[in-house]
Amino acid sequence: MKVRMLVTVIVLALIAGVVYRTQIAGTGDDKKGGGERALAVKTVAVAVRDFPRVIDLPGTLEAAQQVAIVAQASGTVLRQHVQEGAQVRAGEVLFTLDARPAQARIAQSQAALAGARAETAEAEQKLARLAPLMPPGYISQQEFDDARVALESARARAGSVRAELESARIEVGHAQIRTPIAGRVGRIAIRQGSLVQAGGEPLTTIVAPGALDVRAGLAEADWPQVIAARAAGKVMAEVTPDSPGADARQATAVRGELVFVDTQLDPATGAVPLKVRIEGSPGALMPGQGVRLRLMLGSLANVKVLPEATLQQGQEGTYVYVVRDGRAVVQPVRATHSLDGQLVVEGDLQAGEAVLIEVPKRLKAGGQVKLEGAPAEKKPGKAGS
Repeated sequence: MKVRMLVTVIVLALIAGVVYRTQIAGTGDDKKGGGERALAVKTVAVAVRDFPRVIDLPGTLEAAQQVAIVAQASGTVLRQHVQEGAQVRAGEVLFTLDARPAQARIAQSQAALAGARAETAEAEQKLARLAPLMPPGYISQQEFDDARVALESARARAGSVRAELESARIEVGHAQIRTPIAGRVGRIAIRQGSLVQAGGEPLTTIVAPGALDVRAGLAEADWPQVIAARAAGKVMAEVTPDSPGADARQATAVRGELVFVDTQLDPATGAVPLKVRIEGSPGALMPGQGVRLRLMLGSLANVKVLPEATLQQGQEGTYVYVVRDGRAVVQPVRATHSLDGQLVVEGDLQAGEAVLIEVPKRLKAGGQVKLEGAPAEKKPGKAGS
C-alpha cells in the first residue's frame, strides 16, 4: 500500500514538472518574439458630418375634422337612417325624433297668438276712440293712460306667444338630426326607441376623411428650441405607428407639419401641448392610434459622430479607445446628442481616427492592438535579401 502511494506521488510530481517546463518555454518564446502580443480589434472611423437635431415624442392620432352628434331636443328616436361605418353627405338626416309634443305646442301657440292679436286689435281701437276725447276733457287722464297700458300689454303678450311658437317650430326642426359635415359614421350609441335628452351624451361621431392630427406633449426643457425652430421656418415631423425597430420607421413613416404649440403647460401632464397635421389619408394610420412623433429641428453642422457601441463608461466619465501608434489609447469624450444608435461626441478626436467598437476583455489601456483584417507587420530584412 505504501509503495502504491509513493508511486502515485512520483507520477504527479513528474506531470507538474512537465507542465511547468512547458509554461516556461512558452514564456521564453514570447520574450524572444518581442514582448506582448497585439490584440486584434474591430474599429470604426470618426465621422465628421452634419447631424439631425430631433425630438422624439409619443403621440395620439385624431381626425383633423370630426363632429360629435348631440341631440338639441329631447325625445324618442323614431328612426335611425344610417348604420355604423356608413359614408354620409353634409346635411344628411341621421336620426328622426318624435316631434309630436313640439307640434302640439305649435298648435297651442298659434291659437294663443290669434287671441293675443285680437286683444291687441281691440286695445288699439279703444285707444283710437279715446284719443279725440282727451283734449276737450270728456275723459280723465287716468282713463286714457289705462287704455294705453292695455294696448302695450296686449302687444307684449302677442310677442311672447310668437316667441313660443318660433321655439316650438325650431324644436320640430331639431327632431331631424343632421350631420353638419361629410364623413364616416362612427359607433352609434343609441337605437330606435331610445329616449335621448337635449345636450346629453353624443349619439355618434362623424369623422371627415383626409387630414389627421397628432396630439403630443412637449417637455418644458424642449419648448424653447421648438419655438426657435418655428421662428426660423416650417417645422416638419415624421410620424410612425408606435412599434419598435428602425426598419418599421423607415417603411411606414409619413411626414407632417407642426401647426400648433401651446404657450402654457398642461397642469394634468406637466407638458406643453402641440399638434402636427398630416395631410392625405395614410393607410397605416387611423384616429385613436398611438404613434411615435419625431420633430425635425434642423441639423448640427460638422460634428464628430460615432456609434453608441464605442462609448465606454468609467469612474471619471465617458471615454472611447482610440488606436494611436498601434496602441489603444483612452480618450475622454462627452456625448451631446443621440439618434438611431449614433452619437455626437465632443473630445480630442480627429476625423478618420480608428475607434474601438468592440473592446476585448484582455485589453488594457495603452495595450498594443492591430486592426482586424490588417496585414501583419513584416520585420526588416537584410539588404539584398
